[in-house]
Amino acid sequence: MVMKICFRCKKEINDEDNYFAMIEMNHKKEVKTDYVHKVCWDVFCNQLDGASNSLAKSNYLLNAMGNQMRKMGILPKEEVVIQ
Repeated sequence: MVMKICFRCKKEINDEDNYFAMIEMNHKKEVKTDYVHKVCWDVFCNQLDGASNSLAKSNYLLNAMGNQMRKMGILPKEEVVIQ
């Protein structure tokens, strides 16, 4: 019996636990299998969503600041180049 270890929390996964088995394939051959608790995977996915939302908010604020600085004459107006 192979002992399954969660690659996120590094704790053992019991057969009764809710978990994912991620199988890496190469040229139709199984290379390796990684395991992760569903809870650990959900936390990881939520962190990615949070990072994406933070990046979107940051980009919005930077664009708004740039537009305001252009209106104030601090930055030159944007130039549109069509090729």
